[in-house]
Amino acid sequence: ITTPKVKVAGTGGAGKELPGLSYLTKVIRLLSTEIDAIRSAASDEVGSNAGPIIQDQSTEEKSEGTMWQQHLAPQDSSLSSRHIRRKGCLMFLKELFCKARVSLQQPEKDEFIDSSVSNSKLLHLLGAILSDPNIDVDEQGAALEIVSVIAMHDPSVIRRHCLQGAGTAPDNSSNEMFSCLRPDPNDHREVIFICPPNDLLLSILFVMATATDAGILLQTSEIIRIILDTDIVGDQGTSLNGSFMNEENDINAINSQNVRHDAGSEEQNSFLALFYDRYIQWLVAPFQYKIFISNSILPLLSESNRDDSFSAINRIRQEFKHRSASEEKSLTLVAEFAVRFSFTLEILSFCVRAHVYRMKFFILRTRLLGTILKMLCKKASHPHQIASGGKCLKLASLKFLRSVLSVKDEFYHRHIVQYNLFAPVFDAFRMIPVGRNLISSAILEMCDFVRTENIKSLLEYIVTKHLTKSAPPGEKSLEDIANPHVDTFAQLRRTHEENIGMHLDPNEEPQGSGGTTFNGRPAPVINKKALEDQRKYREAESEDSYFNDDDDDDDEVMEPLPNDQNTSSPTVMSDTASLLADVSSLE
Repeated sequence: ITTPKVKVAGTGGAGKELPGLSYLTKVIRLLSTEIDAIRSAASDEVGSNAGPIIQDQSTEEKSEGTMWQQHLAPQDSSLSSRHIRRKGCLMFLKELFCKARVSLQQPEKDEFIDSSVSNSKLLHLLGAILSDPNIDVDEQGAALEIVSVIAMHDPSVIRRHCLQGAGTAPDNSSNEMFSCLRPDPNDHREVIFICPPNDLLLSILFVMATATDAGILLQTSEIIRIILDTDIVGDQGTSLNGSFMNEENDINAINSQNVRHDAGSEEQNSFLALFYDRYIQWLVAPFQYKIFISNSILPLLSESNRDDSFSAINRIRQEFKHRSASEEKSLTLVAEFAVRFSFTLEILSFCVRAHVYRMKFFILRTRLLGTILKMLCKKASHPHQIASGGKCLKLASLKFLRSVLSVKDEFYHRHIVQYNLFAPVFDAFRMIPVGRNLISSAILEMCDFVRTENIKSLLEYIVTKHLTKSAPPGEKSLEDIANPHVDTFAQLRRTHEENIGMHLDPNEEPQGSGGTTFNGRPAPVINKKALEDQRKYREAESEDSYFNDDDDDDDEVMEPLPNDQNTSSPTVMSDTASLLADVSSLE
């Protein structure tokens, strides 16, 4: 594994030491050769000038005099043998990186991972593997395991790699080049996902949008979350803030007051700007469109064919946009998978809490919240999806809404009220029996959160729009459904009435109003809290007037406080009248 030293004969018989090729470097070179050959054969471009990312031979190899070969796999150039050698290289690298992570001390681990990533094109190769739609689960899992080790060691390594490969310079050619990578739907709301093999971050999102294995999806979602969590440093510094399923209180939202003005913070902000500009669209695309993938794969990109490859991608996308995808035999429709949606919603929920401002603008601009909440009432296309992932998907959708509410941003509240986004939530509440049910419990907890936090705009919206609305014939109202178990909706109504400063009692006629009502309803009566505040104010005012009075005559009678018809009793009023009568008789 370590880099050996080899002696090379020099002039005059003297020998000198040159660094030899380590076994790890040879494996990475072999992996590059096999990946390039497989992709070139699959794309019918064997004779192209793309060439492998890393050349087969180097100056150091030639100095050794012999070509390096490994003998645990077939050595012929057939496609099946190349697949075997590619898988063998991946399995070796996976075991090596996992062993290094748990066995090496921190300085040795830092040196190993940094040298493995910086002195080779390993991350480019892993992106090429993950972007292959024909890859098997074992190779996909091995590539993700290597990326996971690197991400947990230092997430900034992957961020820097993405920034360098994305061409973040604000030139027109870069913007036009990467504009073809965003979703571009046709008239049937269908998009084609073509992933360039050298883009690691887009390759990870490609796996997230197309995989059907729950283990692969969990591993991919953790990698994305680690990369996007700019608060963590990894194995080199602070911890990873717990497991993937952290609660909202365990995540510190990033805001403008907590930004660190250093090089690391600038890099993080640049990466997040890149992610929200070019990549997050593919993370939410499965909720908005039907996704198709091409059965063929692109050759590896190099500096010589980079522009041609992006032009080819753009041409394929334009052809797809102007004709039906069902007519294309070379395309495959990605089936809807509830577990995949659930993991994606976990990532989006994390983004809502961690990237408060960037995610807020994205949600409000794309109306993503309404698109996701529609899945609460969406029927599964297959009966087994209801048992396997339908409930999980509904819970993840509710958790996303709960994350939005936890931010307590008035822009979100206005967005919810404007587009009536609680309608699918309460429709799902009516469809699912209350009691011993996670979905109905999550909805009730969400409503209770609105009440305890006293979000007035949402309280008014829920009470006036959904609680006071008469239910259709033969259907119970929300309060009738929930009251046998909890009184959450009744408390919502009570809190709303307290917020508007009045309560309406239909059995009590207000005094002094002559029985008049407004629109058939009793006139408003000041509630108890308002009466108590008025009483305290009058007492404080009377005490202040006592000390401000210059007249110390003890015989002067203080005028009584203004009477309140709802608080003064008949006994107090009769005592006051008799006292005034005695004073008049004395005069």
